[in-house]
Amino acid sequence: MKLRFAALALSLTTFAAAACAQANSFQLINKGGKAVGKASYTIDKTKDGYKVKSKFEYRSGAVVLSDNPDPYGASSDGANITDAQVTSEYKVDANGNFISGFTQNSANQTLTSFSPSKPRDTVVIAQMQGGVNLGSKSLGMPKPDFLVAPDYDPSAMQVLLTGALAHPHSDHIYLLAVPASNPRNANNALYLTIADPTDATGTLDGKPVALKHYALGWNKAKGDLYADANGTLMEANIGTIGVRYVRTKFALDEAPAQ
Repeated sequence: MKLRFAALALSLTTFAAAACAQANSFQLINKGGKAVGKASYTIDKTKDGYKVKSKFEYRSGAVVLSDNPDPYGASSDGANITDAQVTSEYKVDANGNFISGFTQNSANQTLTSFSPSKPRDTVVIAQMQGGVNLGSKSLGMPKPDFLVAPDYDPSAMQVLLTGALAHPHSDHIYLLAVPASNPRNANNALYLTIADPTDATGTLDGKPVALKHYALGWNKAKGDLYADANGTLMEANIGTIGVRYVRTKFALDEAPAQ
C-alpha cells in the first residue's frame, strides 16, 4: 500500500478544517507511563499555507531513560531537570515546509526565532533572553524541503504527517530541523523515515476509532504515529526523547498476542 492511498485522498485543506474544528490537546507521557507535560495547538489557513499556534510545557528531567535504551530510547540521561513553558507560532507553505516562526519559553524568558535562508540551505536560530541578545547560530540543511520540529511539540508531528500524506516522498524520507531543547545539546538536522501504514485501533472519548499506524525511523531510534482516517494525529511515540504525545481522551488498543 502506498503512503498516499486512494481511500484517504487527504489534502492539506481538508486537514486544516478538521484540525481547527477539534480541540487538539495532548498529554506528554514518558516511558514509565508518567505524565511529564501537556500540549495543545491550532492550525489556520493563510493565503500561502498555514499558520500554527502551539503551547507545550514539560519537565524533561522526568523523562527517565536507561543506560541501554531500547530501540525507542532517547539520548538524554535525565540527570538535569529542565522545566519549559513554551508558546510557539510558525508558518508552513502548502506543502508543509517551514517558512518562519518562533518559540517563547516563559520558564527562562527566552525567545527563539527560526529563519530559513533564501536558498533554504540553512536555518538561522537566534535567541534573546530577558531582552538580552544571545546571538544566533546557523544550522545547515542538506535539502530545501524541511520542517522545524521542536521536541515535545505534537503540532510538528501533525504538520509532518499531513504533508507526507498530501505530498508523499517516494523514498519515504523527510527532513527535520530540531532545535536543542536542552543547553547541553546541539541543534540538529535529522532525517526521518515514515513507513507505509498498517491498520490499528483505539478509542476516542470511549468510542472505537479506526487508525493508521505509521512506523518512524531516525538514525538511532524508532517511533510511531497513529492517526484516524482523516489524518488527524491521535498519538506519536518519539523515540529520540522517549516520550509519547497522546491526544486527550484517546487510548490505543493493545496489539493482540501473536
